[in-house]
Amino acid sequence: MSKQFESETVNKTVYTMEDIFGPVKTKEEVMRLIEADPGSKKKYEELGKKEEMQKELDGFLMGERSLNILYDNFFRKIFNPEEHRDRVERLISALIGQKVKIKQVLSREGSQISDKGSLVIMDIIVELEDGSFVDVEMQKTGYRFPAQRSSCYASDMMMRQYNRRKSEKKDEFTYKSITPVYMFVLMENSSKEFSSSGDHFHKRQVSYSSGVELPEMVHIVYISLDTFREGVHNINDELDAWLTFLIKGDAESVMKLIEAYPEFIDIYREIAEFRRDPRELIGMFSEALLELDRNTERYMIDELKEDVEKAEVERDAAIADRDTAIADRDTAIADRYTAIADRDTAIADRDTAIADRDTAIADRDTAISSLNVERQRGDELEEKLGRYRDKFGEI
Repeated sequence: MSKQFESETVNKTVYTMEDIFGPVKTKEEVMRLIEADPGSKKKYEELGKKEEMQKELDGFLMGERSLNILYDNFFRKIFNPEEHRDRVERLISALIGQKVKIKQVLSREGSQISDKGSLVIMDIIVELEDGSFVDVEMQKTGYRFPAQRSSCYASDMMMRQYNRRKSEKKDEFTYKSITPVYMFVLMENSSKEFSSSGDHFHKRQVSYSSGVELPEMVHIVYISLDTFREGVHNINDELDAWLTFLIKGDAESVMKLIEAYPEFIDIYREIAEFRRDPRELIGMFSEALLELDRNTERYMIDELKEDVEKAEVERDAAIADRDTAIADRDTAIADRYTAIADRDTAIADRDTAIADRDTAIADRDTAISSLNVERQRGDELEEKLGRYRDKFGEI
């Protein structure tokens, strides 16, 4: 806790919700105020299609809870950097982890990037006194492809800073003039890349394989507010305090926050001013509902587009698998025909060998027959010669 906050909490005052948000009202009293204006009553009834919003409105008007700051119109009013620069400075200081001072608030003019039909509640770009650029972005629903998108935005900020320094220093410009850029993306409903991690704070870290250390010039941090909401947290530092303020409006969380950081009382009392005129408040809730419907529609369209793209990829993969299977089948058939041809050739070679053997056997038998004939003739001659010898004797 900073010295400023320590000094403010030396003599602690115990506050109640009524001290901060004003007198408590019953539901009947609230309904009489709403029904007094036909237009407000109609808008209030329309909120019924989003029951949690209607219950939140009831609880706030009754003085039982704070508002959901993450509705567009409320958030922009509470964090208007022109009206509440000190407040934005404190938020950025908590995000960066050191006290900062805003030199000027930068507009989106000159940026090469813009989102149409954006899911962004707030997008504040400021230049700090040390020259660093900071972009704090609050998203209702986390964008698809967060790494690619944030890298584009951070690169855009870096080029804006480069052009500014180049213009200021002209020929004296060196890259030493470049200071870090920070991008903080706070997501009320984080995208699927973050929702399964179980942690709410996601800081990009860069290192080099050789171990060489160079100053990091682009700092990107994602904060999953829905994950923070689901966990049980002690308010250990000012970042915890701001995240509690942003995502938790129940009486217990409000009182716990005020006890740890009484300086949030002024913001809560500013929020409490909305109780004075239910017509304005209901109108703002109605606008928030319309914006929520538009964002939901856009999100569903993006999800449908992603499903279609995924289906197309799966279809192409299935076609490729089918073509591979067909090619494998054709190869197998060709191999089978080759094997049959090889078998037929082997059979033909065997039959030829058998025929050659039979021919050789026939030739051998013929030769044996001829030899037997000659042998018989020789025997006959030898017999005749023997008879001549017997008859005539030796000559």
